[in-house]
Amino acid sequence: MSSSGRGSWPSMQLPPSDQSIQYCGSRVKSVPAIMNYVSHETTEISTRRDIGGSDSTLIGATWAPTVVRVSNAKLGVGGNPNEKLTLDRNGFELVTNPEDQFKLVKDIDFLDQDQVANRYYPICEQIVKDVLQSQKSGSTPIEGIFAFDHNVRSKDKTASIKSSSASEAQIQNPAGIVHADYTLTSAPKRLDDLSKPPKLNDVLRPKLLMENRSSLLDPAIVQEALDGKRRYAFINVWRNIDPKNPVMEFPLACVDASTASMRDTRVFKIYYVDRVGENYFVCPSEQQHKWYYYPDMTMNEALLLKQWDNLGGIAKGSEVEDEGKPSTFTIHSAFMDPTTSEDAPARISIEVRCVVLWEK
Repeated sequence: MSSSGRGSWPSMQLPPSDQSIQYCGSRVKSVPAIMNYVSHETTEISTRRDIGGSDSTLIGATWAPTVVRVSNAKLGVGGNPNEKLTLDRNGFELVTNPEDQFKLVKDIDFLDQDQVANRYYPICEQIVKDVLQSQKSGSTPIEGIFAFDHNVRSKDKTASIKSSSASEAQIQNPAGIVHADYTLTSAPKRLDDLSKPPKLNDVLRPKLLMENRSSLLDPAIVQEALDGKRRYAFINVWRNIDPKNPVMEFPLACVDASTASMRDTRVFKIYYVDRVGENYFVCPSEQQHKWYYYPDMTMNEALLLKQWDNLGGIAKGSEVEDEGKPSTFTIHSAFMDPTTSEDAPARISIEVRCVVLWEK
């Protein structure tokens, strides 16, 4: 079940029919899924990404689609409803928006980049702040939270993105590849980039220019974070933006960060017009990744995914996360859910990228 070669992006597949869906009463307890890992023989992978966010030829990947079991995270860790999955420990967490906040969310046109940047980014910043302040490692005051970019994803391409920037942003397909958004190299590099003048395709470029700001982040504060004197983190806020339907197609699944290992990661280089980024693609785990998803996510729910935390054990050089320390990142992927009906509405979702800086 593997493929390789130039340009071979994998497709999402249904699991074999002999793999069963497990139930807890009337609720789904877990589903089988095929996750698109890369093989252990894979070394470095690369692609070129255009200004609209679309990737071209993929070089260097040998795929190892693997059948895994994805548990219903709404039932808690190991099916224990009293033990919730948290951003701090597991690398992801689901929150339900208060009614007053949800009223603001549902009135936003998520295909209008300016509306998203001006009206939705502040909501995401508040959501992240509220969750972080409730966490075990949240005793140090937060200096600031800054939303800086986003993607809209759907298989349905009948709509298009409206933008006043030069981003030429497009609706992207759900990402059915096991990956993590930042690496030991790209996380500090991205933080440093945000302390410099915005690139031509940056969503916030028009806003920063209008406010006569040379950068989103204070260069002096960023340098302190890069020198290890401050904690920083990248956190995504993922949301279903269909006001009428829950997510029924290609839901997002996450790996419990405590089951991740650096030896299972492979660097994926992304060559942009004006910079080089890095993600991790991931190999099947010898220690068995524990996968979770939140079925039927509605518009008033938001899933927070930790993309990098310099306080995490892996970020500090450990092969696995250190007991008692925050998680570094969460591995994640969309997948083909065997409970999805043929007439299910197309998923449409938004993920907003936020950077968090703590006080010294």
